[in-house]
Amino acid sequence: MPVAYDELTSGHEFPPVNYVLDAGTVLAYAEAAGSEWREHVPPLAVAARAIASLGGLVSLPAGTIHVAQDFEFYRVVPVGARVTCSARVLRKLARGGVRLLTLEMDIKDESGAPVQKGRSTIVLPEA
Repeated sequence: MPVAYDELTSGHEFPPVNYVLDAGTVLAYAEAAGSEWREHVPPLAVAARAIASLGGLVSLPAGTIHVAQDFEFYRVVPVGARVTCSARVLRKLARGGVRLLTLEMDIKDESGAPVQKGRSTIVLPEA
């Protein structure tokens, strides 16, 4: 069940999310991005899927804006790879009518080897 902003604290760790980067997911990404099919998963497709996995972890009300994103890419993974995305609250800040939340993600393959690390910052409307 998604956690509401008010329930989160800095350092909060979400349960890991496991998923497969199957051919359908990669093809949908390639078509949306206007890129060609490859034998490996485009790094930004891995990032996009990781961000999508966070949607089920945090309750995001209407009006939420994704304002910043950065990733460190360590290596590519083949189509069909099973990965795990672990996320935690890096920063939670509320000032005036602005509520910011920065989440940090670590994405690893089945062997536990790092694939990517990323941070997403979102602005949530007042409750």
